[in-house]
Amino acid sequence: MIVKQIEYHQMTSTLTYDIDNDLIIAEFETLEQFEAEMAEETDKFFDFINSALDYDREDDIWTERKGGYEVDFEIEYDGEDV
Repeated sequence: MIVKQIEYHQMTSTLTYDIDNDLIIAEFETLEQFEAEMAEETDKFFDFINSALDYDREDDIWTERKGGYEVDFEIEYDGEDV
């Protein structure tokens, strides 16, 4: 008999971009304009940030650390979930 434990977690992902100021100025003319576009979450900002920029990603599965997540159990018979 195969028993599956299924855990439903919530996660916070932090993407950290280290963008050269010259690249920002080339696209937005000033750092202040970049900050304004970011605050307004404009299409131009999203297009820029989602372009080929490198980033570091850190995922925090906080329900795994603190508990409070839902758990289901299933039994699998002959390769089929029940």
